[in-house]
Amino acid sequence: MIDLGQLHKNTIYKNQGTPYSLTRTITENGHPDILFHWHTDVEIIYVHEGTAQFHIDDDYFNSEQGDIILIRPNALHSIHPIEDKRHYMDAINFHLDLMGYSAMDQASINYLQPLYNGQLDFSHVIKSKDAAYPQIRKCLLEAMETGYYRKPYFEFQLKAQLNQLFFLLFENDYIVSKDLSPEGYRKEEKIRSIIDFINAHYQEDLNIDQLAKICGYSSTHFMNFFKKHLGVSCIEYLIQFRLRKAAELLQHSTLSVLEISSQSGFNNLSNFNRQFKKYYQMTPSQYRKK
Repeated sequence: MIDLGQLHKNTIYKNQGTPYSLTRTITENGHPDILFHWHTDVEIIYVHEGTAQFHIDDDYFNSEQGDIILIRPNALHSIHPIEDKRHYMDAINFHLDLMGYSAMDQASINYLQPLYNGQLDFSHVIKSKDAAYPQIRKCLLEAMETGYYRKPYFEFQLKAQLNQLFFLLFENDYIVSKDLSPEGYRKEEKIRSIIDFINAHYQEDLNIDQLAKICGYSSTHFMNFFKKHLGVSCIEYLIQFRLRKAAELLQHSTLSVLEISSQSGFNNLSNFNRQFKKYYQMTPSQYRKK
């Protein structure tokens, strides 16, 4: 199970010379709830089973079995469980450098660089009934298989498969111009500033007034802005983010529950225990044992 709880996610590649990773996420019993974040690499998801709510920039939709979900570099996105429904997906993340983004050729200048810079965007979901779906699915699953087994010289094959995948996406109009107004760009920057600040300061005693000042908003306007664009209240987001950090420490450290509570930004142990049990349906100690 992968945890995408971090906001600005720096993908850790097995081989930095081949910036590609493959991860599998199985959502069960309402977990994990993948909070808003972004990364500089492309993410392409294949849904094997079930449904979950995806939020990519301003687009909300529920996934279905067989969906191919496309997330451009730097797109704000989150994935939320729907009640206790199971959701099983594989995702590839790769930097456009793997396809020649840094080269000064026509493919990079006309296609890859505009995608990275936000002038182009993906159609967020390809359904099984949509144009060229069988070819795109076949190419995607082959690229996943190549990246998983990493046989000798796989780098050549992986590049070829990703280039073929992008050819199919462009040819079938799944990559389109992104018409974002100056106001839209400012809104995205405000959201990034907020979640960057939370990422850096979640251990501190944060409050709404402090976060509102980052956007230059009043507290009331900020709370409405946050809920509208991220789908949850700012307080709920901050609690979930801190709990995710606490869960990581429970899994991977020997710190006491009291120390973890403090390091995760909770200044009251009883409140930490109450919030943790509400979200994970068990106490921190039970979570660590499990």
